[in-house]
Amino acid sequence: MTTPTAVAAARRQDLAPRKRWPYRKHAVGLLFLLPATALICLFTLVPFAQAILLSFQEWDGISPDTPWVGLENYERVFGDQVFWESMKNVLAFAVIGFFIGNAISLGMAMAVHKARRARSFFRTAYYIPGVFSVVVIGLMWGWLYEPSVGIINRLLVSIGLEGLQQNWLGDPALALGSVAVTFVWYHWGFGFILFLAGLQDIPAEQYEAASLDGARAWAKFRYVTWPHLVPVTTIVGLLSLLGALQIFGTVQVLTNGGPGYHTMVPTLVIYTEAFTSHRYGVAAAMSVIFGGALVLLALIQLGLTQRRSRS
Repeated sequence: MTTPTAVAAARRQDLAPRKRWPYRKHAVGLLFLLPATALICLFTLVPFAQAILLSFQEWDGISPDTPWVGLENYERVFGDQVFWESMKNVLAFAVIGFFIGNAISLGMAMAVHKARRARSFFRTAYYIPGVFSVVVIGLMWGWLYEPSVGIINRLLVSIGLEGLQQNWLGDPALALGSVAVTFVWYHWGFGFILFLAGLQDIPAEQYEAASLDGARAWAKFRYVTWPHLVPVTTIVGLLSLLGALQIFGTVQVLTNGGPGYHTMVPTLVIYTEAFTSHRYGVAAAMSVIFGGALVLLALIQLGLTQRRSRS
């Protein structure tokens, strides 16, 4: 016979809240994420793991044998002057793309934000370069830079500045800057769109209040505009930095790393090692070092930006 005490205890147990899976309410969303997660693992994480393994092996791309060589490939990379010269060049691209490119994007976004009537036109016009293929952009700018029939030198002649004609891509002192100009022109439209969207989200009342307090243009930018643009700047800065560090097609089409190695970049060195010299182990070691540097720089930038936004 069941006692009243046992019945009451069983009833209290039924009424007690049951422990549920903490992510139960997100189960549907997690299920939708599974295909994308599987694709990322298949086409990103798995190849990266294979590259790490290959960096300790020697392979010519044809032979089925992949002998283990340990750290020998990394020793070759650390002694490769071309690779480290390419690292210096890509850092120059990153500095130009990060500071100059983003400054142009922000400046043009602020100018177009004030021109409300023509905003849609400029938004489309400035983003058009980002639609074209890198190969098309490289061929077009290669024609502009051409020493004898290029538009830039012909324009200088037409305005009486023959002495300023240059071999823009053949001069070691000008080649890197010329390629960087092409890169900035090709990529700045994306940052422009994001900055313009960020400016449109700033309430107009804050500018009106700043004007009533006697704030001038610089004070409005510093205390109203810039705080609202910090999240956008984080995204634009990170994407422009990673884009500049991973530059490949523009350099390959315009200079192929020349003259000499003055425009050589790590991605082009890795490509040459793998598909020209057929030293896939060395190319994999370069990829691991360069990929690790990209991740480290991205983490540093995100950390600094988050600290600045909290302060």
